[in-house]
Amino acid sequence: MKKGLLIALSVIMMTGASVFAQDVVKTAKDSTSTTVTTSTTKVEPVKTDIKTAELPKPVTDLITSFKAQGWEAAEKSSSVKQGTENFYEVTFKKTSSGETKSIYIDAEGKIVKQ
Repeated sequence: MKKGLLIALSVIMMTGASVFAQDVVKTAKDSTSTTVTTSTTKVEPVKTDIKTAELPKPVTDLITSFKAQGWEAAEKSSSVKQGTENFYEVTFKKTSSGETKSIYIDAEGKIVKQ
């Protein structure tokens, strides 16, 4: 009687283990076929010093409009290349308060958000 019970119990355990093992293998195969990894890298800007007087006309026109508001442009600016974008970084100083700020301007004279 004990031998029969032991044999029946071992058959049930082996059946359960094989069913569980099939589910684990199937899940492992399914999960490896759908794994997708993406990564993004930020491109660091490359700055080149340039004289403010050498900037394109649309940029110098914008600088002139800032000058009318009391902002004086520094003598040196930067040409900035970031990925496929090209723009200019111009530093202004408020003549009355001494406050300074840098503004990014594209080649058409439009302010670029940074």
